[in-house]
Amino acid sequence: MNLEVLRDIDAIEPVRGRWRELAEGVAFRQPEWLLSWWENFRVEGTELFVCILRDEEQEVRVLAPWYLHRASRTLRCLGDGVVATDYCSILVDSRFSDRPLVDLFAAKLLLAGAGSDEWSSLYLEAIDRHDEVMEAFCAAMRARGSHVHRGHCANTWRVDVRDGWEPFLQGLSRNARKALRSRARVLDTMEVRWVRSEEDLARFFPVLVELHQKRRRALRDAGCFADPRFEAFLREASARLREREQLQAFSIWSDGRPIAADIGFRARDRWLCYQSGLEPDALSLEPGKLANVCIIREAGNRGIHIIDFLRGDEPYKRQLRADPHPACDLILLKPGMAGELRNAALLLRTGARRARDELRDVLTDLKVRAQAAWGALRGRRRTDAGGPSATVAGDDQD
Repeated sequence: MNLEVLRDIDAIEPVRGRWRELAEGVAFRQPEWLLSWWENFRVEGTELFVCILRDEEQEVRVLAPWYLHRASRTLRCLGDGVVATDYCSILVDSRFSDRPLVDLFAAKLLLAGAGSDEWSSLYLEAIDRHDEVMEAFCAAMRARGSHVHRGHCANTWRVDVRDGWEPFLQGLSRNARKALRSRARVLDTMEVRWVRSEEDLARFFPVLVELHQKRRRALRDAGCFADPRFEAFLREASARLREREQLQAFSIWSDGRPIAADIGFRARDRWLCYQSGLEPDALSLEPGKLANVCIIREAGNRGIHIIDFLRGDEPYKRQLRADPHPACDLILLKPGMAGELRNAALLLRTGARRARDELRDVLTDLKVRAQAAWGALRGRRRTDAGGPSATVAGDDQD
């Protein structure tokens, strides 16, 4: 098998369809998403570095959707950074066993890189810890002398709704069931506008942008649409994925005005909930919770089994009984002197971070103990001055 590196869009065109096949319906792995990102977020000093492994019949068996950051000599996943693309991976032909193909790909990648200093490391963001292909790749690289480091990354969160709305409710507490049913009744009094056509999408986007930015500004945050590149990227990716019937977008209207907008994408039987916006002046209506009810109820109509709230450990995900799925940032170092030096630096930094965290824990514990001792001392003084009742009253006010 032969390894090739595709470095421009023209070189990718002949394999675009095959790329889509290898992505197996996961929107965030498809060229519609990742090349839209490249077209809008490419910066000076970067170039495409899409690696493909062909068999003897020139069929693409493995595809790694990466780009090269020249200054740091680092290979990175297309779609990383502020766009926060989850579930990036190396795409492997599922008709064959993953491990031998991944092992061969790692061997070819390192062999091609041995005579060049073009890249020295890989930084792969938000990799699913349950991704067997990526685990096999890490093992294959480590077996050939690469150092592998795993960095912290927020969990992704999933809710299983394959049995429908009512069975989902039965898995919740009595109070949670009551609250969701109440919100469902409120939602039924409102208008839900689904995006089905190109015209719908054109009308939807200004609503999404306005509501998202209003909510973020209310929280004193710039909002992702403050960067014009982000809006251009999401518009293009959404339009391309709508054509493939993978766009899941809607807005909720109350009394003739939009109070919520939500955009997501389909990944086989999963609904990837990507971005949303809320009307700050309508928070009393709980528009975010109404949007979640809308998604969960609609899932069954669309053959969706899993609602995936993606990366981030926000409290509402636990409230919906979502299950956390761990992710990590991967750093893989090419074997050689440069890799050994970088590995030593990373180990020192990791050790310093661990020592800092341990020191913080000790100081926090000392603070808690000191506050408890001070509280006990004040309590004794108050008891001496005015009896037990004075102590209780004073502690309540503190």
